[in-house]
Amino acid sequence: MYTLDINFLSDRVEAQAQAVERQPIADSQFLVYGSVVALVSLALVGGAFLFLNAANEGVQQELSALTAKEAALNSRIAALKGQETQLQAIQARTAELVNLFVGNLPVSAIADDIRKRTPITVQVDSIIQASVAATAQGSASSTITLGGKATNYNELNDFLLLLKASPLLEDTETKLVSSTLQQGTTDKNFNLVNFQILTATTKKSPAEILPALQKIGADGLVTRVNLLKQQGVIK
Repeated sequence: MYTLDINFLSDRVEAQAQAVERQPIADSQFLVYGSVVALVSLALVGGAFLFLNAANEGVQQELSALTAKEAALNSRIAALKGQETQLQAIQARTAELVNLFVGNLPVSAIADDIRKRTPITVQVDSIIQASVAATAQGSASSTITLGGKATNYNELNDFLLLLKASPLLEDTETKLVSSTLQQGTTDKNFNLVNFQILTATTKKSPAEILPALQKIGADGLVTRVNLLKQQGVIK
């Protein structure tokens, strides 16, 4: 009689040993896959680095070109500023020569213009003129103080408006300084308004008010202005 001797324990140990022996295969596959992933990652990083480096070089070249253009523009601007300064100096010198040649507004013309603008109800007793030196921006000017009497405040106000409208006087500087009511006396049974008006000759050049100068008969000044126009010194 035969005896069947089966050792199940031995078979299980062998199976476990085979399983243990197969484990390194999975580990090696993991290492291979990991290495591939690492190589791909390094390649991507390297490619990105090369791309960024190339882009950075392009930006640096563009920046260098813009810097060179900026330097050229700054040099040109400096040259233009120098030319502008020279032009301003020439214009100032020309204005001085024109002022010397043309001269001031004739006092007689100013007095005549004021006389024509004075209503019959207003009496100008005094005209005091103070000269102001000529500048590079314009001809010589002067301040004018008028003193006198008016029959009433309305007539005085009308006289002030007429002076403001004069092309020979400066509108913004024509103003009433003082006014006082003078009571009537036994000899004069009517009231008068004593006034003082401050004004100034116009800041405009004679060429700008040439028609007004022609109208009031400032022939000498008109002739000099026309001569400078013909020579192209003034427009």
